[in-house]
Amino acid sequence: MSYLTKLFLDPKALREGEIRDDYSIHRLVYSCFPLSAGGKPARPLYADLGATVPGKRTLLILSEREPEPPEYVVSSATVVSEAFLGFDEYRFEVDLNPTRRDKTDGKRRAVTGQFDLLQWFIAHAPKWGFEADPRFLEVLPRQTRRFEKAEGECVFNHAFYRGRLRVTDRALFKCSFLAGLGHGKAFGFGLLRLRPCRSAAATATDNQQQ
Repeated sequence: MSYLTKLFLDPKALREGEIRDDYSIHRLVYSCFPLSAGGKPARPLYADLGATVPGKRTLLILSEREPEPPEYVVSSATVVSEAFLGFDEYRFEVDLNPTRRDKTDGKRRAVTGQFDLLQWFIAHAPKWGFEADPRFLEVLPRQTRRFEKAEGECVFNHAFYRGRLRVTDRALFKCSFLAGLGHGKAFGFGLLRLRPCRSAAATATDNQQQ
């Protein structure tokens, strides 16, 4: 079972949670999953949806267990049904950390440039169980995310993708949705936000009524 949860951060919650940067968002999300005795650490996926309402901020979390937000945070959780992952086509949005391994030194390098970012996604899509329709695929390079940690600064290349996909491998697609896409998943990357295409949803409804 998986849960999709929205955290609504009003000005008071932003003050109480000391939300000042991307790392403080990471800290808040992981604080919602206290480790019980003998329990395994939670590995939630999350996306910062930004200021969907002026002065407020919304976070979306996908997790195996329902989060326990601080009392100053308003939240809304729903169970992800098996049927939701059973459509053939979806419109999607996802924040990713596009990288490519350098063949000379083996290190990961940021993928940059509109064309390369689009081609990178199209090439990776089959590994995630779907294909992206190039007619609808868009990519918006975003500001690089930086996190200060005890070991030093962590830097994440950031690109926002949206478009339309068609499922080609159902089992792999479900696994990719639940586990997240690409690298940097602990820091707000990889959560695939899906909306079934209207035609696909209508077909599924018709089949259920027959």
